[in-house]
Amino acid sequence: MTTSNALKTSPSLLLLLCITLLLSGCMRSTTMRVLQPAQMKVPEHITKVAVVDRSKPSNGWLNVLEGLFTGEAIGQDRRSRQEAVAGLTDALTRTPRFNVVSTGIELAGSKAGSNMPPPLAWEEVERICGDYSTDAIVTIESFDSDNYVNVRRNDERKKDKNGKQYTVTTFNASQRTSVRMGWRLYDPKSRAILDEFVTDDYLERNAHGNTEQGARSGLPSQVSVTRDVAFNVGIEYGARIAPIYVNLSRQYYGKAKGFKEQMSKATRYAQSGDWDRAAAIWKDIAERPGNDKKAAGRAAYNMAVAAEVKGNFDVALVWAQKAWNDYGNKKARSYIYMIRRRQTDANKLEYQMPGKRV
Repeated sequence: MTTSNALKTSPSLLLLLCITLLLSGCMRSTTMRVLQPAQMKVPEHITKVAVVDRSKPSNGWLNVLEGLFTGEAIGQDRRSRQEAVAGLTDALTRTPRFNVVSTGIELAGSKAGSNMPPPLAWEEVERICGDYSTDAIVTIESFDSDNYVNVRRNDERKKDKNGKQYTVTTFNASQRTSVRMGWRLYDPKSRAILDEFVTDDYLERNAHGNTEQGARSGLPSQVSVTRDVAFNVGIEYGARIAPIYVNLSRQYYGKAKGFKEQMSKATRYAQSGDWDRAAAIWKDIAERPGNDKKAAGRAAYNMAVAAEVKGNFDVALVWAQKAWNDYGNKKARSYIYMIRRRQTDANKLEYQMPGKRV
């Protein structure tokens, strides 16, 4: 009922919906598993790393006292730190760069656990590496989480069928959960701290209700949200120090006016993973003399997608530029920048993992 009324009173929204449906009807999608470069290069002698949690507060009562004032559950930070370790481990299991060992070690850090303590003694680093047969260790050096809830009252004046005014009161609750973590990467061979970095991330959730309590009760558990954010922060740091595999989605055209049968056949080839046969059809459409520019642009765009899927970024760039420069395909304009980013990433990976196929 609500959606129907919105569409009746918003012709522009209805038009936008129709355009979206038309575009989605002629587009298909494919997913590629690609190696994303890290933000930094780790020395080549490091092939195995151990993960250690060193953010346990040395004065536990301070952490408990903070929890009483902020409303955090007892043990919330510890469980969240464990999720951060799990997130880091999850990221590092998706890299061909090195292997990871989750030690389960918890060491006391700063008094409250929220500040970066002095670095570990190198003798301790060497002992941990020796115990777990690793070349380096990654440590969580600090951990701090905050939960903030705000409830806003909204009074809306309305009229009944008799024209009499009345007020409808609703409450909007917003919850912001942030996690700030400090990390270090220790290399015992060179006795150097290769990285000292602070990650900061947050998640916002909203809920509505007819009463303030009803709005608050619609918000998710602070404990569960904090753990989710901590897990994501762990993944973020893993992506900082190691190239990891991620999924990329690309869309391509399944239809082109005047070439219904050919485009349908090419789409079936692409969906079955036979990109060479699909590309042969698209190339014929794109290069056919006197061809409709719109159809040719779509076919050229698809050729770029096929080349990228097969890892031929230079060829993909040529076809994307042709789709935009020669045929005016608007999607190809932004796709050109995506392909150039893939080329840059490939160069970074070659630098971070020299001589290795990725």
